[in-house]
Amino acid sequence: MDSELNKFITSLHASEYRCVLALTGAGSTALSWLLAVPGSSRTLIEATVPYSLESLTDLLGEHPQTAVSMRTAQYMAHKAFCKAKFLTSNPSMLIGVGCTATIATDREKKGDHSAYISIMSDQGLTNWHLEFKKGLLSRSQEEESTSLAILHAISNTINLQPKLVIELGQGAKLENIGLDYGVSGFVSNSDYLYFDVDRPIDQRNEVMPGAILSGSFDPIHAGHVSLLQASESFLKTEVVFELSMANVDKPDLSIEETNIRINQMFGKWSLLVTRADTFNKKAKLFPGAIFVVGYDTGLRIIDPKYYDNDVDKMINKLTEIKQLKCSFVIAARYIDGSLLTLKELQVPKLFADMFHELPVELFREDISSTEIRANSLDKEY
Repeated sequence: MDSELNKFITSLHASEYRCVLALTGAGSTALSWLLAVPGSSRTLIEATVPYSLESLTDLLGEHPQTAVSMRTAQYMAHKAFCKAKFLTSNPSMLIGVGCTATIATDREKKGDHSAYISIMSDQGLTNWHLEFKKGLLSRSQEEESTSLAILHAISNTINLQPKLVIELGQGAKLENIGLDYGVSGFVSNSDYLYFDVDRPIDQRNEVMPGAILSGSFDPIHAGHVSLLQASESFLKTEVVFELSMANVDKPDLSIEETNIRINQMFGKWSLLVTRADTFNKKAKLFPGAIFVVGYDTGLRIIDPKYYDNDVDKMINKLTEIKQLKCSFVIAARYIDGSLLTLKELQVPKLFADMFHELPVELFREDISSTEIRANSLDKEY
């Protein structure tokens, strides 16, 4: 171990950062280095090496589509971060590290030699891709480069100076890459994506949430979280956030923007990502669900404007939602000195039994994402 690496690890051990590592394919030397420097017990909470596919599947809770991929590394980091939160307090100083790699071995490999590294903290995910040119480095050299890359990724994720500068082996290239939650594949292959701290990866789309809180979450703020908590208290069931890439009033979200919004919430709250821009479409995806909405959204649900100014079309769509056994919980909104509740919505009698009021004493909405963006108050989330 060179002096710069030793200095960084010593500094890391002296800080308040604590971590859980999940490493497969390569990168175990990083763990050895961390343990070799005195004070490792202050930093390292736990490390796991799910080397076989069976062990990796057990860690993730689901058979990964591809063992060596950015998404798998992200879920490994996710699981590691959740384990860190479970075992300790102070989530602001916790990190989960995921690395999945394929490097030189005793046989010729058809694919590339590479590693994907993901670091999860309370700030979200940072992701790295390490690529080797086959035949230039030995297995031990690729292992060392992967381990250096892991520690470099940690250094560039946490608030600790100076940053670790590394020299990789011949032909090796390390790149800080953008977010990737499988959204690009979802656009063409799935009805929705589901993320949850306490449940396995769900690639079969069998999740049927009892209650859903939809929003654009640009950004997510304390009002969203308070509404989620209030509606869970009222409904006595879990409420899941839902982000739609499609929106009636706004341009569709790009894959990149969708990933950014997921990153705000990944590992903190349950989240569905759909392309359902109307509640009629949401109801078809999640029959029987209760949709928690603010007064403004409730108003749009019964406004013919959103049904091509066709009252009959509105009635037909609401009838479909009713037949799918879905309903709405309306949160009050305080605007310009007036408290607007379910009573002010004037819901058609035919659908009155589908709409319920969230008690004002539990929640009322006084601020929007637009106001938060304008006032730069989104620091908490």
